[in-house]
Amino acid sequence: MTKVLKMLAGGGLAAVLGVVLLGLSGALGATDVEAQAPPARPARFVGSVTVNGAPAPAGTVIEARVGSASCGVTTVFSQGAESRYAMDVQALQPSGALNCGTDGATVSFVVGGKAAQQTGTWRDYDLNTVNLTVVDPTPTPSATPTGGTATATPRPPTTGGGLEGAGSSNAWLLAVLGAGVLAFGVGGAAVARRGR
Repeated sequence: MTKVLKMLAGGGLAAVLGVVLLGLSGALGATDVEAQAPPARPARFVGSVTVNGAPAPAGTVIEARVGSASCGVTTVFSQGAESRYAMDVQALQPSGALNCGTDGATVSFVVGGKAAQQTGTWRDYDLNTVNLTVVDPTPTPSATPTGGTATATPRPPTTGGGLEGAGSSNAWLLAVLGAGVLAFGVGGAAVARRGR
């Protein structure tokens, strides 16, 4: 019994405590990652864009909507003599924070503030090609991009990367404390052995 007490007094207790704290930090970090669901992946839409029969000007804003929710925004770019777009239309998120696409949902498009004549079907497992046309009864004579205000494309929620969230900061604190206590315990054990 006295040998055990001498070992604990010489830094063994600190070593045991350090190992326990390191184990707890790993357990807390693992549960934090498991509690978060990955975001649903978006559906990619591509195609050409014409306004009144002519290629849409580069920089024209295109918005994708599922119902009344804005689920993606991009701008027109020129490829040769053709105006084109590429856009990720976000999915319905598990948290319900973003009420966007589900398999088979109808996606409508707004080009420069005007509704496109075409709609698309939301599918995240396919490249969705929808060539957009807009007929504006009152075309503007300017060559500048047509109206519309760019808004940010919604960001998917943060997934369980292990470093984010309140629980993982506690795990890191326990890991650092555990490593410090373990180092202190090992140093104390070494000093106790030299003293014998």
